[in-house]
Amino acid sequence: MPKKLDEKGKSKKNLQQQIRHTKDRMQDTEFALENESMSQGRRKELEIKNEQRRKDVRGKTKELKE
Repeated sequence: MPKKLDEKGKSKKNLQQQIRHTKDRMQDTEFALENESMSQGRRKELEIKNEQRRKDVRGKTKELKE
């Protein structure tokens, strides 16, 4: 029986692309945190999102090595 799309393993190229895009979003967020005026709530939200992105990058990097 063929595997469903979400059950197929991610290709190395796809994972590398996802990592690049996530790192780009992290850099954009860090730039905004340093240079934009925003509420404390928004600042905290962006900091949490970036932490989640760091974890995501670590997980995808680990998956690439497997």
